[in-house]
Amino acid sequence: MSGAGSILVTGGSGRLGQALARQGCTALSRARMDITQPEQLAAVFDDFRPAAVINAAAYTAVDAAEENEAAARAINADGAGHIAACCAAAGIPLIHISTDMVFSTGDPDHPLDEAARPSPNSVYGATKLEGELAVQAAGGRHVIARVSWLFDRTGTSFISKMLEIAADRPVLKVVTDETGRPTDTDALAAHLVQLARHLIEAIETPSLLHLGPGPAASRFDWARRVFETSARAGGPRPELEPVTGETFQTAAERPRGVVLDVRRGDALLGPLPDWQASSDEAVRAHLAGPPSAPKGSR
Repeated sequence: MSGAGSILVTGGSGRLGQALARQGCTALSRARMDITQPEQLAAVFDDFRPAAVINAAAYTAVDAAEENEAAARAINADGAGHIAACCAAAGIPLIHISTDMVFSTGDPDHPLDEAARPSPNSVYGATKLEGELAVQAAGGRHVIARVSWLFDRTGTSFISKMLEIAADRPVLKVVTDETGRPTDTDALAAHLVQLARHLIEAIETPSLLHLGPGPAASRFDWARRVFETSARAGGPRPELEPVTGETFQTAAERPRGVVLDVRRGDALLGPLPDWQASSDEAVRAHLAGPPSAPKGSR
């Protein structure tokens, strides 16, 4: 394989995995590449002989993880260790996707850089941090890429959930103390392919990077943008009521005030495009509904 096709992606049926496939990567679903099964990984490596691997497989049901800790750990921690060990043994560089939820609190005016000490407050965050440590312990060449608030134009995301809820509610309560960097999966995928090429070409690369676009936003900021765009497209525009996270009782705690400092990633790869235009496109796409299947498709 050559080009982006030489980059093997786990979690190929997920949102980021699909975006990486659109970049030309070889993205495999769990049915074909289960990171909880080391023997299967070795066989896949023998078949594809990748130049680099991007581990986008994850247990991402944040609230469900509180009651399914073993399942979350099997993928997020143990699975990350398995894929890292296989990559290290084969001399293949690995990009491991992690999350801002390895942190629990922060000050949005002072983003957290790669030297900040993680402090997860949920099972999901804790198992993702365990996965980072397992990747580091495997000893191979790697980059851990922490990201936040992914969205696309078709799948379930904050945008789709807001539009769905607003369909029958004139007033929505939205939190102001959850902050992050809304990140378009297609833009992120292009950056990750660029990062993989750095590793393939043995360009000196930090082993931990925070990636995401500017500017940072709160959930309330993002919701306001969503509904401004929705209103222009003939969709709902409910009244928004700002509240703090304590208003909602969720199984898993959410980080408060956490924003990733992405200056190191920007210096290496160039900045990601600001998120607003992509968010607007996603809103319009969700309002338009899924595209019709081509004639004769199955």
